[in-house]
Amino acid sequence: MIACENGKEALTEILKNVPDLLISDIMMPEMDGNTLCSKVKANPITSHIPVILLTAKNRDEDQLEGLETGADAYIVKPFNMDILRRTIINLIHTHHMLRLKFGRNDQLEQQVEEVQMLSPDDKLLERVMAVINRNISNSELSVDAVAEEVGISRVHLHRKMKELTGQTPHDFIRNIRLKQAANLLANQNMNITEVMYACGFNNAASFSTIFKKFYGMSPREYMSERKEGE
Repeated sequence: MIACENGKEALTEILKNVPDLLISDIMMPEMDGNTLCSKVKANPITSHIPVILLTAKNRDEDQLEGLETGADAYIVKPFNMDILRRTIINLIHTHHMLRLKFGRNDQLEQQVEEVQMLSPDDKLLERVMAVINRNISNSELSVDAVAEEVGISRVHLHRKMKELTGQTPHDFIRNIRLKQAANLLANQNMNITEVMYACGFNNAASFSTIFKKFYGMSPREYMSERKEGE
């Protein structure tokens, strides 16, 4: 938990600790809540954090100004604690669902080639996906290389990927490779060795083991099952 009465101090602590949710008063010294929210939402390290702004200002234009900074909720004082509590629960739940969306599931299949992006978090994932797709056959692609191309440090990339997908960058890259391999195996136009190299794997035994752990069957079994299903 981070507790600060100064906007600049709050931003410093947020960048250090990256909380699950931010509740900020608008009226603060040195940096007000609207400015704090704008900076949090503009930074790719913290843009995923849900922000609730609290204020005594109840005019429509004040509320609009707060929401335009990227705030997820704007609550006027005095407020009902039950409403605040429910707002917190809903925002954290929504963030959790975003993580599940990019976790290990079939939706990754759509992420391999083309992604519809809206939020700063989505834009970061778009850049990560673009690097992976360009280097899908490069077995030497490293987390450091992805971080450098995306324009973010390795530490911050690791933190953001865990926040957004529940996976480490290494696991995310591997799972995308496996999804692409499954796509190619299902098309029946390439043999297993060709698929392996096309997706950045260079050891047949390792590829088979990793693929079976992910899909519950070997690449050959996967290919045969898809062929029988035609």
